[in-house]
Amino acid sequence: MKENPVIANLRPWCVGRLVFDRPAESRVYSERYGYAGSAIEFKPDVSLQGFQRLMEVRERELRAQKRTRLIPYREKIEKGLKSIFVETEIPLLQLMASPSPTSRIFVHKKDAHRVDAAYEQEGYIHVGTNLLTLKTLVGAEEERILRRDTAWYRETTPRDDWTVPTGRGFCVKGALIGGAPVSTESLTQASTLPSDGPAALIIKMRSSLDIDQQVSLVKSLPDLRRRLEGGGLFGKVRILRSGKRQFAGMEAEEVLLATRESGVELFRFYLIAPGVEGDRARPYTEVQMQLGSKPRDDFPPAQATSAVDEAGALQAWDILLGSFRLRPGAL
Repeated sequence: MKENPVIANLRPWCVGRLVFDRPAESRVYSERYGYAGSAIEFKPDVSLQGFQRLMEVRERELRAQKRTRLIPYREKIEKGLKSIFVETEIPLLQLMASPSPTSRIFVHKKDAHRVDAAYEQEGYIHVGTNLLTLKTLVGAEEERILRRDTAWYRETTPRDDWTVPTGRGFCVKGALIGGAPVSTESLTQASTLPSDGPAALIIKMRSSLDIDQQVSLVKSLPDLRRRLEGGGLFGKVRILRSGKRQFAGMEAEEVLLATRESGVELFRFYLIAPGVEGDRARPYTEVQMQLGSKPRDDFPPAQATSAVDEAGALQAWDILLGSFRLRPGAL
């Protein structure tokens, strides 16, 4: 078999607490991360001075803004008020912490009339030249949650994206979230693969739940076939493989589909590993490889077809999946 362009020049790549061999010429075009219930947003090219100014401004805003309370409708009418909410003297800011010189956590809420209303927690971590912003809702145990988060904020360190760290933690874009594992971790990462035709690898991971053991990719095979056939591209879809396989030390299921028509060959390969609840080494994982695409007026069949044939697609899939493993030191 000639050299497979889809898996050329493989290099170790950290994804969450796992690592796999990813083509060096591949490019991440979409990624999302979540940790401890917080969605993570990234802002590049932020200096330490810029981070400090941003934190000063945000603290002033949260101290200056006041919470509101609900007043009865009758009182609104009697006083001629335009709204049933009035401003109190209580600032939005409830708690603030500086886990390290390069991180801040603010806990605040807007409603003063509801004692049981959830607080908003927003955090900022300056790592290298990146600013990580984390937002979530916390309940009445905001002080305990703040103490827990203070630890991993302090232990989050910068890293080059192609560097595979050796310390404990969860890899995200530009950083390693350190400290003891927390309740939830999640990521979605989509990359183009090196190829003369359309090629992508999509990875989704999150903390496994007990209900995930009921998920069956093989049972969803008829729906996957209908979805591909109903896309207006092809007729008959062939099943190359379907059933159980090992993946990163976990039991998993795969479904590999292929179809060819009018000079366009297309492959859609899927894997689901339900993982193990409470085990950070075995997260719930979905992997999808897409080779080939639907042709358009400006995207003719010669460009839309997969750059590799069936043997090349199977080889790429097996080598990529076979390289997934727990990163040494991750736990």
